[in-house]
Amino acid sequence: MLDIPSSVLWLLGILVLGATIFGLRRYFSANAREARRCARNHGPVVTRKHGPAIRLAVKVDNTKRDRDR
Repeated sequence: MLDIPSSVLWLLGILVLGATIFGLRRYFSANAREARRCARNHGPVVTRKHGPAIRLAVKVDNTKRDRDR
């Protein structure tokens, strides 16, 4: 059951598992979270507004019910 190929696979699996845990530990550390938060707060501002960049002279938000007849 624990012959040479199986031992190599077990060792390889343990190394991969250790590297994964080490990487996740670095990603979820308090310093890494603080650095991500700082980078997000001090990054460029991206607007998501899809309207015109200038204000128009007419009101375009009125519905038919709000108009004077």
